[in-house]
Amino acid sequence: MKNRALLIAPLLLALTACGQAPTPVDPATSVAVTPGAPPSHSPLGSVPAPLLASAPPLTSAMAPAAPAGSAFGAMVTALSEPDGPFFSDNTISNETSYLQVARPLARLASPGGAYVGVGPEQSFTYIALTRPKVAFILDIRRQNMILHLLYKAIFETATSRSHFVALLLGRPYDAPGAPGEAAGIDAVLAHAGKNAPDKAGFAAAHALLRDRVEHYLHLDADDKKTLEVVHRSFLDGQLEMRFELKQKSGRRYPTLREILTQKDPGGNQSGFLASEPAFRFVQTMEKEDRVIPVVGDFAGDRAMPGVAAEIRKRGLTVSSFYVSNVEQYLFDPGVWARWSRNVSAFPTDENSIFIRAWLDQGKSLPQQIKGHRTATLLQRIADFEEHQARKPYTSWLAVATDRVLDDGDAPL
Repeated sequence: MKNRALLIAPLLLALTACGQAPTPVDPATSVAVTPGAPPSHSPLGSVPAPLLASAPPLTSAMAPAAPAGSAFGAMVTALSEPDGPFFSDNTISNETSYLQVARPLARLASPGGAYVGVGPEQSFTYIALTRPKVAFILDIRRQNMILHLLYKAIFETATSRSHFVALLLGRPYDAPGAPGEAAGIDAVLAHAGKNAPDKAGFAAAHALLRDRVEHYLHLDADDKKTLEVVHRSFLDGQLEMRFELKQKSGRRYPTLREILTQKDPGGNQSGFLASEPAFRFVQTMEKEDRVIPVVGDFAGDRAMPGVAAEIRKRGLTVSSFYVSNVEQYLFDPGVWARWSRNVSAFPTDENSIFIRAWLDQGKSLPQQIKGHRTATLLQRIADFEEHQARKPYTSWLAVATDRVLDDGDAPL
């Protein structure tokens, strides 16, 4: 691990919100672990004197019923690997180009398949665009899994898009006057932010959300602490919060507001909160336990093979796989071969698509749009596997420039 840290240190300034670093796991380890015993992990950050002390007691009408065992929670636990280290937390994305592929992705991805992705909120948009039956979101950091459990609880609780944003930001919500179904994202954000943040109200709301999470997954003390720190970061930062490296770089990353209000190349705001149908589709999947967060290393021996097996068990094919720029960190000796092996384990067909993100690190790609430091690309998984079998890739640049699909579905 020390060698890996030395290798990736020069990449700090180029980090996206979705990096990975392999964590060795015993290949003989069965995924059939006890649901109540999560893998080892460490808490995120520190919490000042009990934030939740001011939360009012739950009433019987507000509190969820005592959990009787959750198949969803058992699957999250069974598939997940131990918490892994990385040099950033993973609260919001920093990829402003994530909608660059919105139109071709919606056209090319086969609906009704399986979505696999990484990172925080951008996967919700890709889920809304590709309409899968099930989605698995993997990240090496347990913090990302906890973040998605928070999102799940918010999706299940929210009555509208503006209510969703208010719950996320810890703001009081007024249902009267909420924007209608035809409202754009700007109106949604404006209504969600009409009332000032309130710490006591946040504490009460967070307690309810935490109890909802615990209804389907056991949280130990460290998990509860991480959940609170993650949620409180939205309270503290509001829509102006930004992605951050643990080691400050001085780079100014986009705000949450900028991420949520991004437009695709056609000028459309097509994120998951930008339209009622997109939001409701993701909300339904969350309510039906079909968005499954997993702690996992892309080159690991447990989570990725386990997810692939689960997709096969359901008789599905991967429609889209959002890998961001994770592959950038997988070119250590022996690691790339394990990643390639894991890709091959997934059920795919000629329509299965990789969604990749390229960061301009002194070399831009032809697909990079002016004003964006990232470029988002679509490439066929079959092309990757054919190239890898014939002559393994030797660099991240080679991967990111190989047979990129244009808006007309033709390799460039």
